Amino acid sequence: MGLVKKEDAPLAVEEDSPILKQLKELDDKWLAIDKEFDAAVVKLQQEYLKKQLPVLAERSKMLLEGEEKTGTPAVPGFWLKALSSHPEIAEQIESWDKPVLEYLRDIERVFVDENDHQKGFKLIFKFAENPFFPNATIEKEHLLGEANPFNGERSATSVKSTKVQWNKGKDVTVEVVAPKKKAKGKAKKAAATEEPRPSFFRDFFRTLYPGAPDFLDMKRQMFGDMSIEDDDEENEEDKTMLGYLMEEDLERGNALADFIIPYATRWYTGEAVPEAFAREDDDDDDEDEDSEEEEESDDEPAPKGKAKGKAKGKAKAAGGGGDGKAQEECKQQ
Repeated sequence: MGLVKKEDAPLAVEEDSPILKQLKELDDKWLAIDKEFDAAVVKLQQEYLKKQLPVLAERSKMLLEGEEKTGTPAVPGFWLKALSSHPEIAEQIESWDKPVLEYLRDIERVFVDENDHQKGFKLIFKFAENPFFPNATIEKEHLLGEANPFNGERSATSVKSTKVQWNKGKDVTVEVVAPKKKAKGKAKKAAATEEPRPSFFRDFFRTLYPGAPDFLDMKRQMFGDMSIEDDDEENEEDKTMLGYLMEEDLERGNALADFIIPYATRWYTGEAVPEAFAREDDDDDDEDEDSEEEEESDDEPAPKGKAKGKAKGKAKAAGGGGDGKAQEECKQQ
């Protein structure tokens, strides 16, 4: 048997000194009390949730009163406007998503484990009958891992969303692309194709975990049309990318659960909108008005396609999005 080289020998683990052992015991005592505190907080949350949930049920009942065939007849477009007022949610809502979100009746948050709210939560989007899909509900679940007891860090382990069953010709997550014109003499006419595009229903309702189809599609989109090898094996790059995407999703999920759902009326009226975001919208409106005045004062007729491009820009601004081209490149899956 060969001798083990000195540089290959395992490093000896330095044992804690007696004083460090005693100090760690104090940490453990504090941690035990902290766990008691967390358990007490969960009981308190459960107690007050029982008082709060009927308030949300009453709001939902009021919004459903009326004859209009939308999600919230009493206040048409209630949830669309509330969602569009939040900066992080608004950037995912495109102009073609809006007619679908008009049929949104309610959004509900439920915990994965009623006895441990830290394990994760589920967002349930409830829709009225509509021409886009038969789904009465679309759900999104965030599962969370164990928190580091010494710094409070807790990360998502998976994000799972309901697959929307789009009616034929009603899928807003894709656009129909006309075939390229072929040279004369070609007998067979090419068919139009559907290509993915940014959409709230694509970018918000995605499923993320190692090897998930949505995650692999995003990798293909970001790194070009390449084959994904060793899909079942995680590598450090995948872990980093997946962790970032799930963290971003969790932030939006928490924003919905903690702020938009309980205070949706204030988001609808704009009272809850951050000042910076409100000013940004005002600046966009001023730019649109200035652009209109310039066009009207121009003696020469606008070239074809200019009005269409401007309308598209307005729709993007109304949807709360940023750079449309950049978002398309990043969001398409």
